[in-house]
Amino acid sequence: MPKNSFFRLEKARREEISDSAMHLFVDHPYEDISMKMVFNRLSMHPGTFYRYFEDKDDLYCLLIRNVTQKRAAYFNNNNEDFLNQFFLTSLFGNVTGMVTEPLNELEIKLTETFLNIPESVLLKVYLNVLKGQSFPLIKDILRRMRVDGYLRPDLDDDLISFMFESMQFNLVMFFREFDIKDSELQLKISKYFTDFMGHGLLEDHKYAAVVSDFKKAKE
Repeated sequence: MPKNSFFRLEKARREEISDSAMHLFVDHPYEDISMKMVFNRLSMHPGTFYRYFEDKDDLYCLLIRNVTQKRAAYFNNNNEDFLNQFFLTSLFGNVTGMVTEPLNELEIKLTETFLNIPESVLLKVYLNVLKGQSFPLIKDILRRMRVDGYLRPDLDDDLISFMFESMQFNLVMFFREFDIKDSELQLKISKYFTDFMGHGLLEDHKYAAVVSDFKKAKE
């Protein structure tokens, strides 16, 4: 993650750097982006860049952190009905087609690059950014759902939270392992997985009600 000196910059400057960097990672394959391209796109001297970041991976981790935090805040601040439908979507992406996306077009395109970055960078993003980011959020949603009578009584909240936290990483690894590049097939597999997980978490009658409400919301 960025050094403390980056976070001491004014918010407008941090946002300017992040926006320019997102365009760079969206417009070019990760492996093709040289440090010279980074310096030029950010209009930044190498010495200044390394005062804020360790390397290109560090910069990419910042961008992923920003979009995941924005998405997590959206889930956390939305109404109870939507929170109950959280488990029918992927935390890292909207795999169901429901229009609930809090990210702008550029940020959405950035999340799509997650499927194609080098495996070493993917692991670095997971360990340094995604791991731990969503765990408290998911536990809180589980607590609310338990109070409302949605959850099966024998679930371990820590285990379920960990499984959902690592879900997107595991799906990406699955797509890579079996060379699944077709976006529509990825969508179907992701939806199957989240539906499967949701059915295992919820009481049968509650699951049927959530799915019914979810379908109506998409119409």
